[in-house]
Order: sequence, then C-alpha cells, then structure tokens
Amino acid sequence: MSWERVCDPSALPVGKGIAAWVAGRAVAIFNLGQQGVFALDNRDPASGVSLLARGQICELAGELYVCSPLYKQHYRLTTGECLEEPQLSAEKVAVRIDETGVWLAGA
Repeated sequence: MSWERVCDPSALPVGKGIAAWVAGRAVAIFNLGQQGVFALDNRDPASGVSLLARGQICELAGELYVCSPLYKQHYRLTTGECLEEPQLSAEKVAVRIDETGVWLAGA
C-alpha cells in the first residue's frame, strides 16, 4: 500500500472534517482529537454528491458518525456503514498521522 501526504497535522481542525483529493478521488478526513483521525470517501452514497466532509460529527449508542448534510444519513466513521440504510456505505480509507503529516492510503 502506498501512502500520500495530504497536509500538516496542524491543518486538521479538531471536531470537523476536511476534504482532500487523493488517488483520483475526494476523501473526507475527520480529526476527533483523542478519539482519533478517520477517513471516508467524501461521496455521500445516498445522493452521489461529494460532501461528507461538511457533515456534523456525532456519537450515537457509543459509536462515532458523520451525518450527511443533504439527506441526514449517519455513516459510522470506523467502517463507513450507514445507520439508517444498511445497504449504503461510504468506503473507509486508511489514514495515519505523525509529526511529518497526515497520510492517506493511495491506490
């Protein structure tokens, strides 16, 4: 697996998402501080629109989710699974962070 550096760790706001273009697609990266950094394909599976990075982060039943700003489905940050519609899921993208940067797995 190859890794692509996306940004400095300081560029990730805590509690929010940002979008990055990696290996030919938009990826949503979420920095939840002590809870970790997560990445999903930025495309909302319900609408096809690339906007998950703009979603609200929430915790439901002990799990972390991003709520799509368009149709309000909740996608689990650890797996990409949709809470309301199990047939939908956002692809999980491997992410790591160290002192040199935020890194996403490429193709």
